[in-house]
Amino acid sequence: MNDGNMQDQRPRGPRLYHKKSRTGCLRCKQRRVKCDEVRPSCSSCSRHAVECLYPNTHPVSTRPAQTVRQNSGPPSQSSNEQTAPSPALTDDASQRASISSLCSPPTENTSAIAPQGLNFYPSPGSPLPRSLDEGPDSDVNLPEGPWRRYWEIRLIHNYHQNMVQPFPMAQNPEIVHMWKYDIPNLTMRMAQEHNRCSLLNVSLANSALYLWTKSTDKREREELFKLQQTYQIMCTREQRRDIDELSRMISENADYICFTSIRILAHSLALVQTLMIDPWEPPVQWLHMGRGAGQVLEMARKLLDASSKLSIKLFSQSKPVMSNPIELIYCDHSALDWLLDYPADPKSIAAQEDRELEDEDVKVVYNKALSYICSVQTAIDAGEPDYAIVRRFGGFAIWVPIEFSNFIEERRPRAMVVLAHFMALWVRYEHIWMVGKAGEMQIRGIYKIMPPDWKPKLDSLLARLHLSLARDGL
Repeated sequence: MNDGNMQDQRPRGPRLYHKKSRTGCLRCKQRRVKCDEVRPSCSSCSRHAVECLYPNTHPVSTRPAQTVRQNSGPPSQSSNEQTAPSPALTDDASQRASISSLCSPPTENTSAIAPQGLNFYPSPGSPLPRSLDEGPDSDVNLPEGPWRRYWEIRLIHNYHQNMVQPFPMAQNPEIVHMWKYDIPNLTMRMAQEHNRCSLLNVSLANSALYLWTKSTDKREREELFKLQQTYQIMCTREQRRDIDELSRMISENADYICFTSIRILAHSLALVQTLMIDPWEPPVQWLHMGRGAGQVLEMARKLLDASSKLSIKLFSQSKPVMSNPIELIYCDHSALDWLLDYPADPKSIAAQEDRELEDEDVKVVYNKALSYICSVQTAIDAGEPDYAIVRRFGGFAIWVPIEFSNFIEERRPRAMVVLAHFMALWVRYEHIWMVGKAGEMQIRGIYKIMPPDWKPKLDSLLARLHLSLARDGL
């Protein structure tokens, strides 16, 4: 069969970064699912027993508000500081010292009050500041003021200190320079000179998520997670506008749009570790965002000529080079073919009713997923460094057909088995903040909802990873 024709004829996925509901809650927006918009808590949030936060409204919380002491935490800012411009990246030692002192969080038992009554660390269940920007296409925003300045200074400082070079091992010096200097400078220049903030917003979202993974303070974690949600939504809203101009972009805009897409993909990958396992939440946001990032990069590639000197070209040609489908989705996958076999007696009624693989297009989707997993395993066996393997993790969402994401959303047992074996590769990289415990958590969540007939497909995996499910009551 001609696989190229299958690619053209199969159903298209959602439009790039499409929001399922303009007025739904923030959690449903982030998960890219339709919110039924029931107030005060939508059905999805009620089912998961989590806080339901609507844009421009107070969140639903069953926890009592705590009294906030006004004389604790960082000192209040003066009136001059309230109108100070946004902080810029700098290497000046005195500026670093002042930022470091400002970024010191309050002690565990204190809360800080910003001027005008805005909380730095609100009580559990308190909302983000109400948006000053109303309208159907701008229903999430952050108002200007000291609360926002505090967090943006802290997030930018954290990003510059800990995230522009996330991997300690040696990389191509040009790549290191690009991430450490070129991309931050491009981010600030586009924000200041052209009022384009999608890359800045996703960087702030990424920084908030990083701090969330490191924080042990419950109130701070709640605040950081709300911030990353808000900045992510603000980013994708602006990225849609930028993409509309992709065909007539100048070279600087090409770099900007492409690296925004890469950051969005990295952020959605890092969000996998935040998903619930009881009930299991599939990582469909990462899969859909990856598909969108791949489309943007392909559009940009077609617009660039061979003589273009862009950072995105340097990035795409750096190792690992992931542009050859023969090495990624058409490689030998015989080592994992057993995952697709029905696990029970082939003569049983259940086995006879399993006709999923009789559809040749469906079988092609599964084969490509298995091929990609085998390609990552080959790279691991070859001793590729951490940064290369994590890049390959993100590439799964770009290269594996979008239909596989749909199979995961439908919770098809065969697709969940394949995903669990891919997530098993993540477990040995949990020391990387973007990965964390995502692999183990996804395997546990999948195992809990797996039909009994299919659970033996994961038993050997659990034994190999020494994962005990006793604490999960399984």
